[in-house]
Amino acid sequence: MLSVSVDSVFSHKAFAEKMGGINFPMLSDFYPHGAVCATYDCLRAEGYPKRAVFIIDKQGIVRFTKLYDKGIPENKELLAELDKINKG
Repeated sequence: MLSVSVDSVFSHKAFAEKMGGINFPMLSDFYPHGAVCATYDCLRAEGYPKRAVFIIDKQGIVRFTKLYDKGIPENKELLAELDKINKG
C-alpha cells in the first residue's frame, strides 16, 4: 500500500505526524505537478487532485477505483475489495 498526493514531501511528513504515524510509503506527485494524478484522471483543472482510491494488482491491472467527495475511505470496504481480488 502507498499513497500519492501533489503535496510536497514536507507536507507528507506533517500529515503523517498529525495522524500519529503512517506505516506505508507516501509518494509526492509534486513535480512535475500532478503527473501521476493526471495519468489516473484524478487531477482537477484547478491543479489539486480528486480524492481517490485505486487498487492495482501485481500485474498492474486496476481492479478497483472509487472517488470520494470528503473524508477517508472505510477500511471495511477496501479490505472487502482486496479479499475479492485475492480470492479471484
